[in-house]
Amino acid sequence: MSVLFGRFFQLVGLVLLPIGLSIGLFKNEVQLEVRLLFIGGAFFVVGWLMARKK
Repeated sequence: MSVLFGRFFQLVGLVLLPIGLSIGLFKNEVQLEVRLLFIGGAFFVVGWLMARKK
């Protein structure tokens, strides 16, 4: 079950990254872009750690 949640967190992290990039490119909000980058990266790392535990 934790593998499923881990993969879900990885998916959430991978979805947040292009959203942040598009906000930074089109709306020129760099602070929000960087904040979404760190949040997405944190979700991905937590999901990766959860998914690799057996």
